[in-house]
Amino acid sequence: MNRFKLQSFISEFPFITEILGDKTPDSVRIKRADENLLKLAPKYRYHDGSAGVSTFDEQFHFVLLDGTVITNAVQQEGHISSNYAHSQDRSWEGESVLESIDRHGVAGTLQFIVQDTYDLHDWSGSEYFRSCEINIYKPPKDTTFGAEIEKAKARALAEVRAEADF
Repeated sequence: MNRFKLQSFISEFPFITEILGDKTPDSVRIKRADENLLKLAPKYRYHDGSAGVSTFDEQFHFVLLDGTVITNAVQQEGHISSNYAHSQDRSWEGESVLESIDRHGVAGTLQFIVQDTYDLHDWSGSEYFRSCEINIYKPPKDTTFGAEIEKAKARALAEVRAEADF
């Protein structure tokens, strides 16, 4: 990524430095938050072996109106595996962005949602690949995160009632 453009993003959104740490992004984009974003559960994948490693680490961070940053705010769903003998695969479920907003109680003070994606494939005999992307999501102008949470709760209640109504 162009150094001057990155410096401009950091000047406009200073919380980026706290989120990035020592990583350098390949791209930074600004997007509009929508219902599809709120349904996402971040993913974590890791696979290793004697010939290399692959990792995919997607995190969501919340930036509040007062400038507070809740890093890695959304619990990831994940899968870890290995080519080594006697290793066991491990998988777990995560939560959606919307569920996390509700869990943290930040619907009324949420200013930005930041998606931080790191992807690495480093295997001998294959082409090396590394990618780091940042997406900054702005909340929709015509709704609040609180209203979206209430809609999601109403949908879940309607589904449960429909399943229970024999």
